[in-house]
Amino acid sequence: MKRILSLVLAAMMLLGCSAALATEVEVDTSAALANLTWEFQQDEYKLCCYWPGPDVFFDTYVLQGLKAFEEEFGQTVAYRVGTEWTQDVENQNVEALAAQGYDLFYIFGADTAGANGLYKELYDAGCEVLSYAGLVDDPQESALTLCSDVYVQAYNSTKKLIEEMGGEGAIINVLENLGDVNTLLRKQGVEDAVAEYENVSICQEVGDIAVDSEGYEKCSDALAANPDVKGIIATGGTASRGLVMAMEDYYATNPNADHIACATMDQSDEVMNGIASGIVDHTVSQNGWGMGYICPLILMYLKDGWEPINWGEHIDTGYVFITKDNMDTWQADIEALSQQILGTIETEILQQPA
Repeated sequence: MKRILSLVLAAMMLLGCSAALATEVEVDTSAALANLTWEFQQDEYKLCCYWPGPDVFFDTYVLQGLKAFEEEFGQTVAYRVGTEWTQDVENQNVEALAAQGYDLFYIFGADTAGANGLYKELYDAGCEVLSYAGLVDDPQESALTLCSDVYVQAYNSTKKLIEEMGGEGAIINVLENLGDVNTLLRKQGVEDAVAEYENVSICQEVGDIAVDSEGYEKCSDALAANPDVKGIIATGGTASRGLVMAMEDYYATNPNADHIACATMDQSDEVMNGIASGIVDHTVSQNGWGMGYICPLILMYLKDGWEPINWGEHIDTGYVFITKDNMDTWQADIEALSQQILGTIETEILQQPA
């Protein structure tokens, strides 16, 4: 593997996430794990989880699942968070980790096209790789991908938003990186849902949001440019944080304004506070806990010789809607999603070695 030996020290400099976990998700996996019969062959598995850059979704949800896995199975997962959300930095960091002996990786690709080159390089070096938290371009070079169906999320979130709008009106569609396959699928989901309603339209698309401040500025400008807008939707976590801040300012400067139905993604503090205050009508909660827990378990199976029934299959980790009505109970739905996947590892996801 190219450059690995020269990059060992680089791995020492990577930052592990130390952010406090804002919302604990306690998942009882005992029932699902009781369906698994395989006796793992090794005392220690060299597991590594990689995330491209500092992010609330990883800190608060994926990391919870990872820690729960460690406690349940007595294995250690080395998790690393990159300093820049670029494929070049990801390549360097992951190659350095491989040089230290890690050979079981679950990775969120920084670039949906470039990640495949890294996955192939790892496989050529004898590693096992899962992609998680987002899709990469086809044909993908990882054994499986564990993430939500982002098209379905966006489509159903838009339909729920339209209900909250009363079935009519104009929508602002807030998107992130328009060069990312996941963003493009979300964009299509929003547009397909809107197309089903005669009296609903998209009045403006806001795109290429990479940081919270961009989301705030672009959403504020869009709200000012569309005084008759009835709904606004963000389908990415970063865009959602910026949107909520923009909505707060909008109502602060327009105290008599009619309510604009607002749909977001993920459960950042900004979003959850927005739901509690009534600014946000609903948010989409992805199953980050399941991604953090299930991926290393599957990697141990792969190390022991199990193989995917369908190479490259997308395992949908699911989602739930959070509203003011279920702010205190939504974790139970996340638990159910994770239990369902865990119970099918040996029957629907992987096949035992001969």
